[in-house]
Amino acid sequence: MKNSTHSVQKPRTDWRKKGFIFAFLAPTMVMFCIFYLYPLVTVFFTSFCKWDYTNITRPEFFGWKEMFKNYKYIFNTYPYFWEAMRNSTAWALLGVFFQIPLSTIMALAFSRKMKGVKTIRNIYIVPCMISSAAMGMIFLQLYNPLYGVVNPIIQLFNPGFKENILLLKGSAFWALTAAYIFFTGTTTLMILGNILAVPEEVREAATLDGASGLLQDWHIIIPMIRGTLKTVSILAATSGFLLYNEVFFLTKGAAGTYSVSYIIRELAITSPRTQFGRANSVAFIQIICGLLIIVFVNLIYSVPDWLEKVKKGAEK
Repeated sequence: MKNSTHSVQKPRTDWRKKGFIFAFLAPTMVMFCIFYLYPLVTVFFTSFCKWDYTNITRPEFFGWKEMFKNYKYIFNTYPYFWEAMRNSTAWALLGVFFQIPLSTIMALAFSRKMKGVKTIRNIYIVPCMISSAAMGMIFLQLYNPLYGVVNPIIQLFNPGFKENILLLKGSAFWALTAAYIFFTGTTTLMILGNILAVPEEVREAATLDGASGLLQDWHIIIPMIRGTLKTVSILAATSGFLLYNEVFFLTKGAAGTYSVSYIIRELAITSPRTQFGRANSVAFIQIICGLLIIVFVNLIYSVPDWLEKVKKGAEK
């Protein structure tokens, strides 16, 4: 009797646990379906439709023979798509290979026990409290050729320079990049939190073995926080690929500074034909690129494991 009672109670307990988990997750899943899944599905299907000012309330499927018409237009006819892809890809790579190393160096520096480090840390994250739109406006004034501070610096090396660097091809790209790439407060704090979570006993043991601070950082701390570094690398890469506010406020795509996000806006809003179908085809490409960025970053961080396996195999 005891065994039968126990066997009856156990399934009931399991179902109660599952019911509680389902009830707990249900609101989140409903919100996900409404605000994320439904828009994603809509973007995908309407990218194969004629959808502009002529049929703004009813997208029309092109048909199976011409279903890729929007994509053909974007790839072959639209003049700024490939420029935007090059720029967005470059900003994504700069996020991984410049912004994250800079964040890591700053986080390691802030993790040192020095007088005044907390004050410096707080000052460092102040720019992150300002919106990217506001920062874009600030940099617009800095780059102004009449009263900005950038042109006088350039004139120290080139006395006759009076141009607006935001209108010069090549210079505009790097000027726009500088408006966001150095603001690493959020990623620095995420990395710093993980560094501070490393047990002090690990550092003490390394110190007793004669390892200096830099050796500890390279051989102990960085390997231990690799999971966080991978996460912030994905965030930095996707943020760079999705760059929009800086482009809008500084250049509006002038001098070869279009981004993928900006051409979506241009097609869907700025264009007098309100080309929603074509904009959604670019948006779907952007989603695919975001997934590829995640795969790329995971591959980068899997290289040390692969090299370790190769090394062990060679030793055997």
